[in-house]
Amino acid sequence: MRKPLVLIFILLVGLAFPHGVLALEAGGKVEMLWSGISLSDGEFESELTESVNLELFLPPLGESELRYEFLVTKPVQGLLSGEKAHYFTKKLYLKHRTEHFHLTLGRQPISWSFGSLINPVDYTLGAVALDKESSSKYTDALEVYIPLDWNSGVDLVASFPQGFAADGDEMKWGIRGRTGIRGYDLTMNYVGEAKVGKAQGALDYFASFLPRQRVGLTAKGDVGDLGVYGALGYYFDEGRESDRAYLVGADYSYNLDYNTKITMQLEYLGLDLRSLNPSQRAEFLKMDGRDERLDMLVGRVGCPIDDFSQVSLLTMVNLDDGSLIVSPSYQNTLPGNMDLNIGYSAFWGKEDALFGSTLMPRSVMSVGLSYAF
Repeated sequence: MRKPLVLIFILLVGLAFPHGVLALEAGGKVEMLWSGISLSDGEFESELTESVNLELFLPPLGESELRYEFLVTKPVQGLLSGEKAHYFTKKLYLKHRTEHFHLTLGRQPISWSFGSLINPVDYTLGAVALDKESSSKYTDALEVYIPLDWNSGVDLVASFPQGFAADGDEMKWGIRGRTGIRGYDLTMNYVGEAKVGKAQGALDYFASFLPRQRVGLTAKGDVGDLGVYGALGYYFDEGRESDRAYLVGADYSYNLDYNTKITMQLEYLGLDLRSLNPSQRAEFLKMDGRDERLDMLVGRVGCPIDDFSQVSLLTMVNLDDGSLIVSPSYQNTLPGNMDLNIGYSAFWGKEDALFGSTLMPRSVMSVGLSYAF
């Protein structure tokens, strides 16, 4: 959406409120982020960016509400320092609630996450991965939610990755049903991808080579003190081989003492990739042309240091070739409502391995300082 249209739209809606635009309130976050990347050829590149994430809180209009949130990012040092500030609309939607359904129209976040580190059956693959969200989570869409019971409902979504001005061939749609049975949360969904789409991230780029239709099942619950979950995905399209995804995982929390809780999460992801031709497998997965399967193990451990800081470790291993990513991080809440975040990721593996190839960096590091208001 273009910025002038956004501002005009907000102004017109604001004037419709009983108290006018004076009823608007705002909140958000200001951040300064330094990031560096060590490439496989020995080169080192770094960048310093500043960003503002602002959300306007508008009073409700009866049973309806308007949400507006945007992100402005400006490179101040590095290869992109000469570029202008980048504006991205994260939310600009109108939601109307009735007793029988909820209707949401406009730019909105859509993700069918269920607590896993990697979700192979999300509405957009890679929208939320490894506790981080990508811009593909936010899309122009019409969503209808129909509540069936206190723990059951149906989601119907029609979205336009290229914007509402796109034609019918560029429409993506999906349906998701959710219910609870004996303490387990169960979902089933179907997604039909748009014929024309623009990848917005690494996982989204990889997903663009998979069959355009998919069916997904997820289950989540508790077995004693252990949280368990799983997912099954089936990807298919006319004239192509079908693919499958299998995910099983568990999470556990251990109280070391009264104030210290260690959290642990481990999951296995298996992908049958028969639809990819040998050249695609070689490009994206560094797999032998005869191999049609990818097996991944992902784990995370988090531990607080005190009431204001914590450390965590995330590890991803390709079980087929032994390559891995190790990502420690540190978070600290400083005086004055400032947050310090330090992260580092190291990539290890042979040259013909997934995480050791020349397509991957040797290491990535970042230091961020943010202020929420």
